[in-house]
Amino acid sequence: MQIQTIVVPTDFSEYAEHAFTWALGLAADRKAKIVLVHAAQAISYLAFPESVYVPDLQKMEAEMIGDAEKRVAEFAAKQGASTVSIETRVVMGEPVWEICQAATREHADLIVMGSHGRTGLAHVLLGSVAERVVRHAPCPVLVIRLPKPTK
Repeated sequence: MQIQTIVVPTDFSEYAEHAFTWALGLAADRKAKIVLVHAAQAISYLAFPESVYVPDLQKMEAEMIGDAEKRVAEFAAKQGASTVSIETRVVMGEPVWEICQAATREHADLIVMGSHGRTGLAHVLLGSVAERVVRHAPCPVLVIRLPKPTK
């Protein structure tokens, strides 16, 4: 199996960082590039009660994207010097949809992502981005969990 492009979604969590570390190892072994993607949730007027004044939504979203672009660059730089080519993308929208769209746009051979490992009620109420990406992705998905702490 030839892997040339690996999409790595990030929410800047320790789970995403751990998955990124795995992706760097895979990319180095396969001489692949990584596309680091952050999907910023779009703001909706529906989220605000009528009595709340909402300033220019487009300006707020532009500021959110600018901040996210800076954070993605810092996230990528945290890994130190690497021979792996890393490109960054920040998109606005629902994370599952945007991750799958990024994989399609980038002709990804693999998505490597972290999982928060929620179970029970938290999983039912919040759902699992990783689980939904696995179901809808245009390519294989490798889901990485944090190692269990040793006692």
